[in-house]
Amino acid sequence: MPNVNVHGIQLHYEVTGEGQPLVFLHGYTGSTRDWDAQVLRLAKNYQTIAVDHRGQGKSEAPPMEEDYAIPLFSEDVYALLNLLGIKSCCLIGHSMGGFIALQFALDHPEMVNALALVDTSSGEWETVPGYSELRAKLDELAQNQGLLAAFEYDAANNPARIERFKKHPEQREIAKKKVMNTSVAGYVYAARSFGKWQPVTRRLGEIKVPCLIFLGEEDVAFYKACAILNHGIRDSRLIKAPGTGHSPHEEAPEFFNEKLEAFLKTVF
Repeated sequence: MPNVNVHGIQLHYEVTGEGQPLVFLHGYTGSTRDWDAQVLRLAKNYQTIAVDHRGQGKSEAPPMEEDYAIPLFSEDVYALLNLLGIKSCCLIGHSMGGFIALQFALDHPEMVNALALVDTSSGEWETVPGYSELRAKLDELAQNQGLLAAFEYDAANNPARIERFKKHPEQREIAKKKVMNTSVAGYVYAARSFGKWQPVTRRLGEIKVPCLIFLGEEDVAFYKACAILNHGIRDSRLIKAPGTGHSPHEEAPEFFNEKLEAFLKTVF
């Protein structure tokens, strides 16, 4: 599938189907592959556009830290949609992709007719004791010993990872493949961009389009963040996906697709 030069980097994207455009924005260390189950179903009735963000998946990884920021990711998507001739769309963003979707919806409201936000935040973070030290160690390992070393350390020392992989051991290999499919620059600098992002919580009332918010039932770290989104976006609805963690679109695709498709039918 094609690449396009956007802001001096090669951005990978995939377009499938015809109809009203749905734009899929993946989370940290993700790629267009994260949305395979959604594209397979929804491309029968819609045009699906999935993007690899800079430094992730098959997109180019610029080498400097300043090349990674949520507003930059948003402007990459904006430039791509303009090149594709897309005038308006439904944005579907997971985690980091949700940050990008929110930024995009606020910066380019004329191009957004609906939002679906998946286990994400408006920039209000829960302080996790010891996380900044863990993250610094992961960055050091990724840059000096490689992404596999960083993943293994995270899996062995991150309480959230330990608990998740113990309960769902099959997800360990999935998470590992995602990290190994990410550039070192994307792994380190995209993560750093989250803390630099100016929270948009106070601007949520500016979003006037219908919004569906997904929350994995077991993704406790995002309970408060998703509640803030639901409270701040007037025309929004929050759905908990039973038995899932941070990625309900991958962990329970049938449930996710059914709810998303029903939502889309009310929009288009």
